[in-house]
Amino acid sequence: MRDVLRRTLFRNDPLKMVLFCVAIVSMSVGEGCSLLSPSAVSSRDSVNSQRFQRGMEKVDVDLKKGHLDDALHLVTVWRKYPYLTSAQKERLSRKTGMVHQAFALYLVGQATQLEKLGRYHEALRQIEKARGFEPGWDSLKNEEKRIRIRMTVKGAMGPSWKSLIRRLMVLKTKDPSDPDLDQTLSWAWANLSEAQYSGGHYRQAREAAREALAYDSRNAKAIRVSHTITQMLDDWIQKGERRFRKNDLPGSIRLFRAALKIDPGQVRAQKDLELAQEAESAGSTTPSPKGQE
Repeated sequence: MRDVLRRTLFRNDPLKMVLFCVAIVSMSVGEGCSLLSPSAVSSRDSVNSQRFQRGMEKVDVDLKKGHLDDALHLVTVWRKYPYLTSAQKERLSRKTGMVHQAFALYLVGQATQLEKLGRYHEALRQIEKARGFEPGWDSLKNEEKRIRIRMTVKGAMGPSWKSLIRRLMVLKTKDPSDPDLDQTLSWAWANLSEAQYSGGHYRQAREAAREALAYDSRNAKAIRVSHTITQMLDDWIQKGERRFRKNDLPGSIRLFRAALKIDPGQVRAQKDLELAQEAESAGSTTPSPKGQE
């Protein structure tokens, strides 16, 4: 019947047939109809749904294994995807909350360990990062206040230790061979070192620790402060080299200079700084610092 009607309408006028077809297509587009077949649309949605499902399962696996960076990357990517259903958006929101909470807890744990080592400035930075993930946690605000108070108290003790050291040095000139006085001087220098470290005066803290160890090479507090600063410098240099490899030359230069400010004799940092400055001047990347591939 359809073929009979078509032959009847357009038998003597092919132009009418062409115009009729154009009109049908225009009406379909105007009504929001897709030119894709329903099966093609369904297939595409199915593929996207499967990808989303695998992505959320991968987030769970990453959280269990402690791969927080990978989990954060996944939820960040999916949050930019514009074609999620309402149910998928709700599920993604829950996963994002889980990732942010895990990151905040991890950073708090790091802050606790850093605080035990007397590295208050670094502990404070970790707490501030944690607040970026969970700004509503009152416990983080309280922890930040507590660390700042301890930093202030520790830093304020520096002048007192210096005054005590001066008095002890006067006694030392009167009795240079007194071993008990050497132990007392080592104790005072070590406490000054810890106070200076807590106040963020890392170079002075390093020098004070060396003074303490000169009087007593087994002074545990001085050894700990010295080791902590050495580790901190190594971390800064490694971060600088990673930024260098990513072509973040200004960021790498800042880290190398910060390390050299504390320890001007740092050969590795000096070489890396020269290489980064050359690359910055040339306006292009160069091979990464040796030994850090």
